[in-house]
Amino acid sequence: MFKLSTVASVLALSFTSGAIAQISYLEDTRNQISVQDYSYEQKALVAEQAKLLLDGLYVNKYAKNLYYGLSPAGHLDPVVAIDELINNMGNLSSTQFHQQLQQIFLSQRDFHLDYNYPAPMKNFISFVPVHFAQTVSADGSKEVRVNRIWQNYTVLAPEIASVSLGDKVVAYNGQPIIEAVNNNLFKGGGANPDGGFVGAVNTLTIKSHNKHFPPQQDALTITLESYETGETYSINVPWLVFNSKPSAPATVQDEAAQFTQSINYEFATFKELEAAAQDDTFTLAANGTAEPTVTWNKVQVDGESVGYIKLASFSPTNGVNTALVAIIDLLDNKLNDTKALIIDVRGNPGGNIVYNDYLLQLFTPKRVTPSHVRFINTDENHHILNNSLFGSFLSDNWRQVLADVKGTTEQYSAATSFITKDAANQIGQAYYGNVGIWANANTYSAGDMFTCGMQDNGIATVFGQHERTGAGGANVLEHNVFVQYVGAPYQALPYEQSMRVSWRQSVRQGHHINALIEDYGCVADELVSYNVEDIFDGDTQDFNTIARKLLAKPTAQATVVFESDRFAPITQTNGLYSFDVTNTEYVDVYIDGTKVKRIPAFAYGAQAKTLSYTLPADVTSGTVQFVGLDSGKTRLWNSTRFF
Repeated sequence: MFKLSTVASVLALSFTSGAIAQISYLEDTRNQISVQDYSYEQKALVAEQAKLLLDGLYVNKYAKNLYYGLSPAGHLDPVVAIDELINNMGNLSSTQFHQQLQQIFLSQRDFHLDYNYPAPMKNFISFVPVHFAQTVSADGSKEVRVNRIWQNYTVLAPEIASVSLGDKVVAYNGQPIIEAVNNNLFKGGGANPDGGFVGAVNTLTIKSHNKHFPPQQDALTITLESYETGETYSINVPWLVFNSKPSAPATVQDEAAQFTQSINYEFATFKELEAAAQDDTFTLAANGTAEPTVTWNKVQVDGESVGYIKLASFSPTNGVNTALVAIIDLLDNKLNDTKALIIDVRGNPGGNIVYNDYLLQLFTPKRVTPSHVRFINTDENHHILNNSLFGSFLSDNWRQVLADVKGTTEQYSAATSFITKDAANQIGQAYYGNVGIWANANTYSAGDMFTCGMQDNGIATVFGQHERTGAGGANVLEHNVFVQYVGAPYQALPYEQSMRVSWRQSVRQGHHINALIEDYGCVADELVSYNVEDIFDGDTQDFNTIARKLLAKPTAQATVVFESDRFAPITQTNGLYSFDVTNTEYVDVYIDGTKVKRIPAFAYGAQAKTLSYTLPADVTSGTVQFVGLDSGKTRLWNSTRFF
């Protein structure tokens, strides 16, 4: 029905990872997208392993029951539901077993809690080469419009040629679009009204078969209203199938890094598929860096220079150190003359929490507080941390907070951090202008934590396309990590199955002390809604709106400019640091974190005053930090030099 005589039924496309991804029609591939027939023993193994995660380790189980309530058609109590499944699994086919177990996981609306189907099913993604996004109409109501058309795939779906960017989706397989989205809330995985709606919209046109069975029909009927003419029309577009290994966790630099991940792999898979389409979309980030996930630009707005940094992920391709150095270089050398900076984390699915924690300090003179997370108080967690190899990867603070609640009725441990406060401040400030965070409901996991951290520490104004971020507030661990480092009762799953669990729950600090990120997300300080015009102008209008708001804010009057590079070796500086300051009363000097001197600056007004400091002769390596103070000893700026 949908095959083109001039096009082979399978189209090989060059994939960004270097692999070859096979694109075919669902009608030709459906029989390959299947689950293995499980024996009763295999079902029992999988169900018991799921119960170990849901009952003993799932840190959000109490919070989810409170936030969503219980409903047979919506949220399920994960512990009650898994027990019921175990009691009834002898009456279930393999397909029914997997679907019911999947629904327990999906009903939590937690992208960190994953039940992934076995191979070969998990290796497929069904999609149509048109993508929807939530927009806001003139009256403030939610709409769904076409915001991407993947031209590389339209040769297999020529029906898409009649669709234009900005066209409003009216119906989905005959169902009114808002109704279709709402019916998908407990399948899309997103938390809270914003994240849930966006997550449900994402799954209307992309269905990853590690979590979802294929669409029942080989084609999707979409009814749209033309943006140009207002006319209503319908298309019948074939589902295409992407055949490749699912997105794997980002390569970790060492074993311990496995324990600091926080990422939404479902959305990361979507981004991977989008990249494979070589989607020619508008972009503000015109310039690359040594780290592919960090791009940037400098834009003139009303005669002022405004910096822009896009953080596409917190799983840097070339490692955290490379990413940090790339960002510091931008702030020191490329964007140092800008009056304001916009950090774009829209669509950032998360990644390494420690990377997020190190970034906060770069934008403030104050000492920052890093991310804090807590455990659920269970016997399983006490065993894992104290009686297994697993515990050797964690510092003593994790064992201590659990020990403090052992034998009590407390549901949670106290919250503690991945890195110390000193470690979170060892690099120091690198940007001195006003900072804005640009986020949306697809900002998730470590992206949530970064956005909330900037807000909680009073560093930046959060500008949101939606009222809240995606609300993924947990540190996630793969089931196979427990198999590898804990052993019994954790066992490997059949047919390459995998699971993940939200293991440690993020608890906010500072201005929002003890609030949860999970389900609640970070509420935008200012709403800059995504509307139909933004689909066409590459976000230029919204960028300018945010830039003007930042430029209108008061700016720091105290400044500092160093003559030498931040990383200049001592052989180049001879241990002498000269710097110009304005509006600064004193400068405190710290060597490797220890205060060694207070320099009277008495620099008043905009006229710069040159100061200098020479390292002691016996100090040949380490760090020296300079902290500018006002007359009340309040921090005005800081800068750390490495030698």
